[in-house]
Amino acid sequence: MGRAAASSFRPRFAAFFGIAAALALSGCIGNSVFDDLNAAQPVGSPFSEALFKNYAFLARSFGTQSDPSGQAFDAEGAISLTGADNTISGVADAYAQKALLIAKGEEDVLPEPAPDGDTDAENVRLELLRDLSDGREKAPEIAARAQADFDCWVMNRRVNSLAAASQACRRSVTVQLAKLEHTINPASASSAAPVSAPVPAAAPVQFTVNFGARSAKLSADQLSTISQAIAAARTGRQSRIIVVGHMASTETGQALAQHRADAVEKALVDQGARADAITATAAGKDEEPKDRLAVITLVP
Repeated sequence: MGRAAASSFRPRFAAFFGIAAALALSGCIGNSVFDDLNAAQPVGSPFSEALFKNYAFLARSFGTQSDPSGQAFDAEGAISLTGADNTISGVADAYAQKALLIAKGEEDVLPEPAPDGDTDAENVRLELLRDLSDGREKAPEIAARAQADFDCWVMNRRVNSLAAASQACRRSVTVQLAKLEHTINPASASSAAPVSAPVPAAAPVQFTVNFGARSAKLSADQLSTISQAIAAARTGRQSRIIVVGHMASTETGQALAQHRADAVEKALVDQGARADAITATAAGKDEEPKDRLAVITLVP
């Protein structure tokens, strides 16, 4: 029933968002978009309300905007937009626009089109549309999460620096679809072969934070890298974060590597990571002068 069920949805918004998101990549977030989003309230079905919340969360996951109550949708602390480039801003803007359409009462805000030639994304999208036909009513929270995860996968991959977050969303959408199919039809879901590939075992994901010579101070660009690590950890549900500080052979002061690890750990906690999930250590001196850095490893 894959393509037949998928065709029951009106596709007019799918094409619009593919174009709108692509255009947004060349621009930057306008404050007015988030002003509108802060003032908006979800309307319509439970699915629409859940989808609005998910898109609003994705939009705000790149910035510090909060809802009218003063609480960020990301309850663990919104991610700083400092140092982000216009392409990241454009993706955030596209998520906000989708949330605003829902707030205006539009019930047919569909998942993004699959990228041209990507049969994996096209197959997953068809499966998603098929499951949404029943899942919108039977399991609105799970269905909304599955759609948001799919869009996170295909939209974030347009920006090189969001590749890790995109892959985490790819794994998550497969998990959500399995949950959705089991909720819709528990008997057939347990015996039917999965439409999409099994979820691969999550591999550790690494981010590198570079420092200036003899410095453990974090710049705006370095904070942006830490923000991306936080986003990937939340999306991929990694439970542990390992931070290892390094120092170059040309630098002095044996404690400098630990100071770098500690600075990254503090920034992670400030942006919402649990302190008890982080291990910060020092590797000591490295042979290369370029090794003035700290490595963040997200561990499943």
